[in-house]
Amino acid sequence: MSGTNAPATLEGRFPMVRRLAAGWWVFLVRGIAAILFGLFTFSTPGLTLAIIIGFLAAWMLIDGFGTLYNAIKGPAERQGFWFWLDGIVSILAAAAILFAPGLAEITLVYVVGFWTIAIGIFRLIVAFRIGSILLGLLGALAVFCGVWLVMNPMPGLLALIWIVGFQALLMGGMLLAFGFRLRKVANDPHGPAAERG
Repeated sequence: MSGTNAPATLEGRFPMVRRLAAGWWVFLVRGIAAILFGLFTFSTPGLTLAIIIGFLAAWMLIDGFGTLYNAIKGPAERQGFWFWLDGIVSILAAAAILFAPGLAEITLVYVVGFWTIAIGIFRLIVAFRIGSILLGLLGALAVFCGVWLVMNPMPGLLALIWIVGFQALLMGGMLLAFGFRLRKVANDPHGPAAERG
């Protein structure tokens, strides 16, 4: 009897984590892209601002499409809505940067700041629902950086590049850790790592 009930119990405990685990490699790709962008901003200060902004938009697009992939392949529950919203907001923010190059510096800071706050809130909500500490840290970091940018827009684009670069490095590391954790779940869906995401 107990052997029959065990799969149902496991199904009820972490169905979303197991579904996300099927796309664990997407989190690794997003993490690598974030780290590369962060390293790029710190190692090439002499490049023109337009090139750096272009790479920022590219990172947003990779993160957005990666999140949409997780939404498509991932959970069918209510939590899946937040993945869709996360991905769409990232793509819209990237489009605003790419297709409106004449944005004033302070407007660009606000666009990136509010984008960061939005994705941070979405990831905090998902983290709370699936019980993932790593995803929660990722969301909290995004909210913190976004609030700082919105509250301090005057330092301009130089501060924006440094803050976003630092955030990208930390986010990339957390995404890699989350991806490897999900990889363990994908290889052993009944293992203890599945509960904590």
